[in-house]
Formats: sequence, structure tokens, C-alpha cells
Amino acid sequence: MTFIAFLNELSFPTGPLDEAVARESAKGLIDTLRALRRVHSSAALHSSSPLTQIQLGEGVWLSSLFSDAQYRDEWRFLRGFENRSPFRVGLGETFGMDTEYRFQGIPAEGLGLAHVVGTLGISFCFGPWLQPMVELDRTYFLEDGNNAQEDVQVHHASAPENLVTHDEWLRRQPLSAIADGHELWAKRDTLFPNLRFLPRTEVQIRLFKAGELRFLSAASALMDLELAVASWDTVVDAQPNFLSKTTPEGETRRKKFKFLDLSGEERYFDMHSRYTPGAGRVHFWLDRAQRQAQVAHIGEKVPD
Repeated sequence: MTFIAFLNELSFPTGPLDEAVARESAKGLIDTLRALRRVHSSAALHSSSPLTQIQLGEGVWLSSLFSDAQYRDEWRFLRGFENRSPFRVGLGETFGMDTEYRFQGIPAEGLGLAHVVGTLGISFCFGPWLQPMVELDRTYFLEDGNNAQEDVQVHHASAPENLVTHDEWLRRQPLSAIADGHELWAKRDTLFPNLRFLPRTEVQIRLFKAGELRFLSAASALMDLELAVASWDTVVDAQPNFLSKTTPEGETRRKKFKFLDLSGEERYFDMHSRYTPGAGRVHFWLDRAQRQAQVAHIGEKVPD
């Protein structure tokens, strides 16, 4: 599942620029993209200009900055983004933008597309692009032929530390593209790399229908568990810092959740998170050695 980010063309450095300064600016972009790949290994970057045509300052081209053999790895990394998701011209037309976005009065196509798609804007690190959020003026057209304006915020990064600010938001983003339980099951390893699912959960997950509130809630509960386990310091903490209400079953009900784990050993999967509507439950066992959670039940509360 590809996570698409958009390069902010307004952040391309302009005017006289020392080559060493230009190279450091480009390396900053690479550092940001590498940090993004650590969150989403499939991350791709779209821009209105191919890499070889991006100019940093007067007479300094991105491709020429990395022409020396010592920068071969950096250039290969950037070209990997281009090869994974080819850069395109006329992105506004491609994505059917029916609105106009401006930053301080200047048209902002890349950042505008990031807002339209609901994803991340990426900038070279300088000037006004040092913040994790960028405010744009959005003008959109009404059915009566008039237009309206509003200020909008775009998630944005020009340095790795900006991505730390967006970490939870970034990790939740892929859920918005999942249509139903069948797709959730098919993409479970990508969406939830720190969760493992017992075979019995396949039927439960596939039963979720597109548009169901309980599907959205269950998927969100799984992501809450994924994020908690991903940040679990097993050396310090007995269990993760859960993001939603999570408790063990009482002694009387505990026996209802005894299953074979994925290695064939009997375990109590009595730890559970709640979700609504109804009495939704996600039952799991924490595998401390692997820093994972094995999920055994996703659905309504098991009756007494």
C-alpha cells in the first residue's frame, strides 16, 4: 500500500546559492524522506517536476549535486522514489482539483494536493517551511457559480523531527483507504506489523462490511493496539501504554479465551480493548519476547 507525499514546489531554493548550501538543503530532503520510509516503507513522492529538472538556486540542479561517486547512494535513494511513483506534470488536472490553494498569495500546487488527498506535504528545509503544519488559503467554487474561501492546515515535514510530531497521524493514514473487512484482512501485515492474528479471526474480520460504523471502530481499535505495541519498551514496562481502554477479563470469564497461540501453545487471550457501537472487543495475548500482540477475537463481547 503506497503512501503518497507531495513535494512543495514553493520550497525550491531560489536566487544565488552556494553549491555546498544547496547540497545540504538536498541532503535535508533525503533525511526527511528516509525518516518517512521508516514509518511507511512504501512511501512515494510526487512532484510537478522530474528530479533532473529541479533547480536549487541559480544554475544548480539537483542531479548535478549528486553527480560525484561519493553521493551515489543518496542519488540512488532519491531516484528510487521517482521509479516507485513517477513524477507527473499537471497534478492538479490529474487529481481533479476544483479548488485553488495559495500560500501567502502564491499558488501552492503541491501543498494543495496534499490537502486534497489528505496526505503529507514535503519541503526543502528553509525559511517558512520549518513548521510541521502549513496554513493555506483555499478558494473553492459553489454550485451557484460563486466562490468561497477558508484557511486550511496541511500536515507537512521539512525535517525528520517534523515526522515525530505527525507519527500517530501518519500511522493511521492507511486505514482511510481500506474498503471493508476483506481488504483489511488482505493487508493486515502491512497495516499492523506488530500484530499477529489467529486463524479464527479471519472470518470475523471478513464479515465487516464497507461503510459500517463498527468496521471503522474495529479497525481503529486494532490501530490503537498496533501503535501501543510499536512503542512498547519491554525492558521498562510490563505492558504497552494502551491508547484505548484495555483490561484483563475477570477470573470467571478468563477461561472463555484460552486458545492455541501461533506456535501451538495454550494461552489466555483475556486482555481486551473495547470499541463501539455495541460491545465490541479485541482480545489478544502480549508476546513480550517478540514485542508483539497475537489477536484471537474481534467482534461483539462473548456472552457469559
